[in-house]
Amino acid sequence: MSDTNTSLPKWLSGRRYCTIKDLMRLFEVSRATIDRWHRENPDFPRKHKFGNPFNENCSTRFVVPEVNAYVAMVEGDRAEWTKQFDPVDSDTKQRSSDHTETPKSPPM
Repeated sequence: MSDTNTSLPKWLSGRRYCTIKDLMRLFEVSRATIDRWHRENPDFPRKHKFGNPFNENCSTRFVVPEVNAYVAMVEGDRAEWTKQFDPVDSDTKQRSSDHTETPKSPPM
């Protein structure tokens, strides 16, 4: 995992831990969505409990470098996925435009 928080906004990058509310703000989703991603996506950062869970005095936190690694992975996947929609390079465009001449009428 990377120690640099280049993928995160300033308000989050200086921290060691973040809350579920921080992730809700970062991804602009509801708490239910964060919980679902945590449950269904093994790559999503894991929750860490601090305090005494037996008397319900505990806090749930996420490790910021893990969040940063996840965001970087998602951004990389998104960039890879969108490459399929990028226009073809200029050489290929030029060659294909050379072959798109007006069709000649068949001989009679």
